[in-house]
Amino acid sequence: MYKLKCDTDFDMQLNIPEFSIRYYEFLNSKKKNVIYIKDVFDNSTFRYRTYNVMEAMMDNSKYLVTCFLVSELYSIYDLISKIDLIILQRAKWSFELESFIRVIKKHKIPVIYDMDDLIYHTKYVPKYLNSVGDYREATIDSFFALAKRYELIASISDGFIVTTKDLKEHIASDFNKPVWVLSNFLNIEQERESKKICSLKKKETRNDKFIIGYFSGSNSHQRDLEIVESALVKLMDKYDNIYLKIVGFMSLSERFENLKKEGRILIDKFVSYEELQYKIGEVDLNIIPLQNHEFNQCKSELKYFEASIVDVVSCATDNSVYHEIIEDGKDGFLCTEMDWYDKIEYIYLNYEEMQDVIESAKKKCYLKYGNENQEEKIVKLYDDIIESIGEGNETR
Repeated sequence: MYKLKCDTDFDMQLNIPEFSIRYYEFLNSKKKNVIYIKDVFDNSTFRYRTYNVMEAMMDNSKYLVTCFLVSELYSIYDLISKIDLIILQRAKWSFELESFIRVIKKHKIPVIYDMDDLIYHTKYVPKYLNSVGDYREATIDSFFALAKRYELIASISDGFIVTTKDLKEHIASDFNKPVWVLSNFLNIEQERESKKICSLKKKETRNDKFIIGYFSGSNSHQRDLEIVESALVKLMDKYDNIYLKIVGFMSLSERFENLKKEGRILIDKFVSYEELQYKIGEVDLNIIPLQNHEFNQCKSELKYFEASIVDVVSCATDNSVYHEIIEDGKDGFLCTEMDWYDKIEYIYLNYEEMQDVIESAKKKCYLKYGNENQEEKIVKLYDDIIESIGEGNETR
């Protein structure tokens, strides 16, 4: 375990320019204009799917990429003729948004829906609720309403951008419209702080605690953690210097509660995404256990690359996403439900030999998910969408 000091108080909010700055940049743009629309500039899906894209494209000579809230749409009606592509980032139905889309379609502007989760259709809600084990009436009502609002907007879009191949297959089947894949990737702030963290770790001496980190700490991931619980308890019983760190808030089983009382399970609160990199960087092993169902098959690989760039080895469920990304034993480890104990124990007993795995993972993740390596992919994505969706449209 490393003890890292984060000496900056990071804002939990994203650094989105004021409306006037975004508006006038768009107004004066001489480039092709891509507009992302979102209900709220949240620090989760919007960050990965829009904010990071805007950073990657900030110096692009062909496209200006900017964003507006649904509540700001009234202000850009007069500038519709300047728009080349609209991307609705997981936007929910509202009268304002549907009205705007109807106007955009009259101008033959492609409207694309960006989705990063299998919760865009009501038919998936029962399976989702079963996977998280939450059957409260308020939760059921909330998720059916949310899925339906996603579905209504998705159904009137011209195509989709998604995070994984599995999600692409679902959406293509459900809507019979074109789908493109753009993987999640890192932003500049994450990379900057992660490089600081790696430098700090080189100056620090690991103490004798071996910390296993779990960074999906909410009750919606309760059943994911249950997959590895038995293995963790056995390992912590066998080796008294193994600890578990959970970042977030979730209900713990009786066995885990007992270990928490003994000081063997450490709980950290949710933090900003920059500070999260410090929390990840302190642990010796990052675990990514996932239930084997279609929701998790559609999840992206961000838990892997967030850990890899702070020199932390990862052990992930061997599903389709991680099987494609991780080369077992070379740049991470893959686990079926039956071999979590053996894989974690192997890493624990051979940790001093993990440096090659750690270096290989970091090199791979910067190459594939580094912010500076995304611009060309995004330009090609926008070109493909405008060319294919725009075929047969009137020239604007």
